[in-house]
Amino acid sequence: MTSTQRLPILRRDGSGFVPGVDDFANEAYVALTTEAGHEVSVLATPQHLHEFAIGHAMSEGWWSGEGSLPSVEVKQHEDGYALRMSGASSWGPLRESRLIQPSCGGCGDAMASPPPGDRLSGQTPLDPVQLQSILSDMKTQQAMFEITGGVHAATLVSFDGHRMLREDIGRHTAVDKVIGAWLTTQDERRPAALLLSGRCGWDLMAKAVRTGIQQVACVGAMSGQAAQLAREHGILVMGFAAGENPQFVGPWPSAATKS
Repeated sequence: MTSTQRLPILRRDGSGFVPGVDDFANEAYVALTTEAGHEVSVLATPQHLHEFAIGHAMSEGWWSGEGSLPSVEVKQHEDGYALRMSGASSWGPLRESRLIQPSCGGCGDAMASPPPGDRLSGQTPLDPVQLQSILSDMKTQQAMFEITGGVHAATLVSFDGHRMLREDIGRHTAVDKVIGAWLTTQDERRPAALLLSGRCGWDLMAKAVRTGIQQVACVGAMSGQAAQLAREHGILVMGFAAGENPQFVGPWPSAATKS
């Protein structure tokens, strides 16, 4: 299955409608399992599925990030895709099997503070001006959004400017894919920040905690629970980051509190 498809539509023309065509983002059923018994099903854009598996395993605490990357077997079948992971040096605790839809992350998950990881930690944070500039450039790199207008994007960027972007029908799978992409490159650089094309809820902030990402910028708002989790783990967050009056949460350098 391709990531997009062209379908017939109708468009308004004065007082009536005229036939036409337009591009739509595809979503597919993807079942991910591990040899240890972890299970999750997602509705995702059917590309970069190997990266999705690696990123999801790490960002959801299935795999600590220690040792070499687990292997991923990808099989396409009539109803979607089956991904099977094996070979991790150690697997994390099992969680309840669940379905992740594009509009929902860990639906039904208890919002207990996740254990922090450090595989992607260690970079000097970027200042707000840099973040806004990168977010502006990010729009020009969203090829699938340009075609369909129907996908989210997530970008990881290092302090020296190295960037990696992934798009997906779901916000959560876009983050998983870009984390997996960064890990599979085996680049020794660590990301300084995670940039999101939409809002940031608790579940996305939890992914940052589990992977060690220390800075997040989102075009939309952050939820109250995301802000609280960021404060708890010392993550720098910039909400409404593309606007003229962003909101900041966390221990930003040189921040001064006025009485």
